[in-house]
Amino acid sequence: MGLYLFAIIIGLGLGLVISIIRHFGGPLTSRIATTYIEIFRGTPLLAQILAVVAIPPALNAWLISQGSAPIDIGWSIPVIGPFGNIRVFLDTTILLCAVILAVNSAAYQAEFFRGSFASIAAGQTLAASSMGMTKAQLIRHVVLPQGLRRAIPAWSNEAVYLPKYTTVAYMVSVEELFAKAKLVVARTYQALAVYVMVAIIFLVMISLISWLLEYVYKRVKIPGI
Repeated sequence: MGLYLFAIIIGLGLGLVISIIRHFGGPLTSRIATTYIEIFRGTPLLAQILAVVAIPPALNAWLISQGSAPIDIGWSIPVIGPFGNIRVFLDTTILLCAVILAVNSAAYQAEFFRGSFASIAAGQTLAASSMGMTKAQLIRHVVLPQGLRRAIPAWSNEAVYLPKYTTVAYMVSVEELFAKAKLVVARTYQALAVYVMVAIIFLVMISLISWLLEYVYKRVKIPGI
């Protein structure tokens, strides 16, 4: 859940900025934003996580070969679990996974926002310009109030898919839900029961997210659209 919340919130802010840059930026900035989106949407999430998690050990190996002191990547922040057990709340691997999930999600979210910005009638932009609005004022007072509300149905796809993407983190030994389920299976050999329970948990969580976003959209949607 922590990975999901971090990725969806950071991805939302970053994706919004990237979508604005791509849609309203100049030729250079727009191409940079487009390149970012295409790289993260065009490469597998697992490959991104494995590549980034491998950077600290590779960097330390290079520093040692140069006679320099390595970077401490063995730090961790422990917390007490609900049953009194000690578990890792944050360490280098978890942090890197969270960052990659966020920047990957931002690329998808940026496209949802850009599509909603493009759906706003060109006449509104012309009217804003004729009133003397700057581009910043246009974005703030015309584009964002409408675009964010219009984007909710499409953006909800990312919100419901992202919890399933976080399971990829178990490939680098991050203790998310799927990794814990695999550990339980190794101890109990009850694979069917454990994975069915995991599927039910995801189903309930995603259904709640879908219901919440649908409720929010009905409350804030633009009448007649």
